[in-house]
Amino acid sequence: MGPVLVCVVVATIAGLMAGSANQRAKRARLDYRRTKSLVLGARKVAWAETVRGVAVVATATTALLVVAVVMYTIGLRT
Repeated sequence: MGPVLVCVVVATIAGLMAGSANQRAKRARLDYRRTKSLVLGARKVAWAETVRGVAVVATATTALLVVAVVMYTIGLRT
């Protein structure tokens, strides 16, 4: 009965360790998927904000150039 009991105890401990490792791996995969989706969403938001900022700068630059041309044209007429 002794060797059988030792084998059962060793198999039980190995099974518990394997189950624990499997559970940690599942959680790690889930965390990876969540993080990947968050990063993708954050990347989209970052690019959208960058494009928005470039549009604001381009609009302001265009407005200043138009004002400069108008002021130059007015200066030539006087």
